[in-house]
Amino acid sequence: MAIYIHFFRKSNLEKLDFAKVLDFFENLPNFKIYYTDDEVQIDYRDDDFKFSYRYLITKKSRVSQIYKLSPQFLNINFLLELPVLIPSFLVKEILTITQKVCKLFDLHIYNSAFEDVQPFNLADVVVLFEESRRQMIEEYGMQDKLPYEKEKLDVICRYQRSIESLRDFYHNEVEVNLVELLVNSDAQEYGVSFTWNAGKPTVFPPHLDYVYIKEEQNLPFLMRRNDFYGIMNKYLIEIVNFLPDMYILKAKQAKSSRKALGRLRRLAIADDNFKSVRLANLIDI
Repeated sequence: MAIYIHFFRKSNLEKLDFAKVLDFFENLPNFKIYYTDDEVQIDYRDDDFKFSYRYLITKKSRVSQIYKLSPQFLNINFLLELPVLIPSFLVKEILTITQKVCKLFDLHIYNSAFEDVQPFNLADVVVLFEESRRQMIEEYGMQDKLPYEKEKLDVICRYQRSIESLRDFYHNEVEVNLVELLVNSDAQEYGVSFTWNAGKPTVFPPHLDYVYIKEEQNLPFLMRRNDFYGIMNKYLIEIVNFLPDMYILKAKQAKSSRKALGRLRRLAIADDNFKSVRLANLIDI
């Protein structure tokens, strides 16, 4: 399910050089370009959140009732397929790139919800996205997506995007790992999880719901957040001035924390019915 954002250009401008458009995307991370008989697909695939979206350059116009639009603009058969059922954080990332494309190549945009072709305005497109998502959920339900508190999800997404910079900041001497979404078999219980390699210096992400603990000699086990922090708080130091609810386990405390593993294991929960799914399945509504 997607919103289609069509790109237009003023008719008095010279013809758009699509080689420059493709070069722009080739120089961005995670984009790959594929050619078919009918279109050029500019695909983005994200390993952090496990989602994808794409821009298309097509042979024929895909704008319905184009004759109703202002003749001072030309449809250049270039469009964005904007996913609807993903976190708003990711949509804003997509639209930030789209804004750059529009500015760099003098593009305007059109969607069937607009009266006519208009300049790109980030706020307008975010409103379009939010309204389209609301209507889609009302009509089709959440599909396999799950609701999550917006403020917390934004923070979690910011952490997920900051992993490389955090690793650099700590000179790769502290583990900084991706978070995942855990869902039980009937989706009645779910939340953000993180894996701690027991005894290793580690940054603990914000707003965790579960912690997986891996030991060298024993099977991994799963804990609820409150149980984990109830025992581990004395070893952790809060990271201030970055994101809320983030903690670091430094080397000295990490070594000492091994003494707590027995107590932690006694509070383990059964993880048989849980599975890991993509973080992009969380929807802030």
